Amino acid sequence: MTELFLSPNNFWFSIALSAVFLVLVMEMASMLFGVSLIGIGDEIGDIDANSILSSELASWMNLNRVPFLIWLIVFLTAFGLIGFIFNGLTANILATPAPSFVSLPIAFVSSLFLSAKVVVVIARVLPAVESSAIHADEFVGAVAEITIGRASKGNPAEAKFTDDYAQPHFVLVEPFEENERFAQGERVILVQKNEHSWLATRYL
Repeated sequence: MTELFLSPNNFWFSIALSAVFLVLVMEMASMLFGVSLIGIGDEIGDIDANSILSSELASWMNLNRVPFLIWLIVFLTAFGLIGFIFNGLTANILATPAPSFVSLPIAFVSSLFLSAKVVVVIARVLPAVESSAIHADEFVGAVAEITIGRASKGNPAEAKFTDDYAQPHFVLVEPFEENERFAQGERVILVQKNEHSWLATRYL
């Protein structure tokens, strides 16, 4: 097992799974102090509304469905596992693992497709987990900032706000008005809860 993990052909796949393991350990350690790493990476800086996080590619990848760290963990896990499985199959069939210039692109592209599907399932669970901590009525009137994506009617984006106890919350928001658009970095007011997202108006 160790030989497989340290094999040069599996180097990048081992790095990906090691990174996931490290993040999970850090998350468990941080929870002992009442904080969470979820949300790290959502405010890396002021990113232009036409950047990758607001593009059609980002929408296809469902980057705006969950906090970025969750998406990254899903992607790295898929990348590592697909790489190991692919190299294992080629080793059994061809008696040697596939070269990196073959396995890396295949694992990368496959992981993008798989991550895009998995985060949709995760996104359906997150609002329920979130509402169990604080009643949804307490979110009404909160001022949130769009952190990932561009929100339009029927196409929510992720937003973040901090409650009176300094606890951050991540919600999916879409405009209350039909033709409204919210770009990354804009501030909005939560006004009404839908099944899987919040309707919001622009904060002036």
